[in-house]
Amino acid sequence: MSESRAIYARDLGKRYEIYRKPSHRLFDMILPGGPRYREFWAMRNVYLDIERGTTVGIIGENGAGKSTLLKLISGITAPTTGEVQVSGRVTSLIELGAGFHPEFTGRENIQLSCSLLGLPDGEIEGRTESIIEFSELGEFIERPVKTYSSGMYVRLGFAVATCVEPDILLIDEALSVGDEHFRGKCMTRLNQFQERGGTTVFVSHDMGAIKSMCRHVILLDQGEIAEQGTAEAVADEYLKRAHARGNERMNTRDAVDEYPRWGSGEITIDEVNLRNAAGERTRVFGTGDEVVVELEFKAHKDCRKPVFGIGVYRSDSTYVNGTNHEWREEPIELEQVLAGEEGVVRVRLADVALLHGQYYLTAFLYDHSMASPTPIDHREHVATFEIVDAERSQHGLVYMPSTWTVERRTADGKEVLESNR
Repeated sequence: MSESRAIYARDLGKRYEIYRKPSHRLFDMILPGGPRYREFWAMRNVYLDIERGTTVGIIGENGAGKSTLLKLISGITAPTTGEVQVSGRVTSLIELGAGFHPEFTGRENIQLSCSLLGLPDGEIEGRTESIIEFSELGEFIERPVKTYSSGMYVRLGFAVATCVEPDILLIDEALSVGDEHFRGKCMTRLNQFQERGGTTVFVSHDMGAIKSMCRHVILLDQGEIAEQGTAEAVADEYLKRAHARGNERMNTRDAVDEYPRWGSGEITIDEVNLRNAAGERTRVFGTGDEVVVELEFKAHKDCRKPVFGIGVYRSDSTYVNGTNHEWREEPIELEQVLAGEEGVVRVRLADVALLHGQYYLTAFLYDHSMASPTPIDHREHVATFEIVDAERSQHGLVYMPSTWTVERRTADGKEVLESNR
């Protein structure tokens, strides 16, 4: 392998044998009539040529083969076909707590992990305190790791993986469970590692992190390389595929799930559609996009003063927003809807400021002719949709436009003003 290469893989493939029952594995060993398993190819036809000192991103949907690829590179599992060559010391942060003994304390696990990585006793002793300091575990370092939270596991695992000065670092989405402060420390450490000439293979669903850290990105789809190139181009392709599959997934979910529905039934909301600004039906939108909600209804009996509304909820049932056509500066008032009438109520939500995540709609139809509005057709969780925020420039629930200015005064008294307005 060339000295400039850190990782080289040719025709890499990994096949698993899936048995319906554990006993069938034994039957295949001692009885005729097999095989009694079905083949599952987690990875096929993968070629890699990663140069030293580069940071390569691996993206793809869940089940695309990202973790399998890292396990093949790290040597945790052997390939079924092809070969993979790695030049230099490799450390990995692939699974929470991988390589840690649950009964050992954090300090004991540091010594164990460093020994497994081939460090001599004297060097382990010298690195232990810096690992503990970076992890910020404090008194928990003397407690068994089985008592640690997922965030504490990541702190210890990342501190060990990066403090032993590897040549190649493999990271599989582990940083996503850390808090903002520790993620910032990790990104700084990764940048320093890259500046020293280290090679990083970084798996993440965070397109913002992928774009900021990686020059070259590989998109995996069903165990094969679907696209590779610059971070910007491959991330865009990933988002296109996410839109297409997200639509299919959301539509299927709404079709099979049943949620509570109640009301007197004079009018029914029979169909709920979501469309983008171009009028196309979709269930995947970007932050800042226009969303049009259509409520198709039919009147079975005469009804006075019906009011249609929608509620927007995050997937964890956090109530985001509620609106109807009466709570307006210029309300639409439906004095009466007669039996046999049909129609469509459209709600146009301009510049939807929701950030990345899954959301759902609840449809409200209430009779406002009475002193207390009563339900005519209340439908919970009537449509699911997804917001894709490619930039990930903010965190939380909603996007809030902001401008920043920085005022500085240099040592010689010169004033400098920087602004991104």
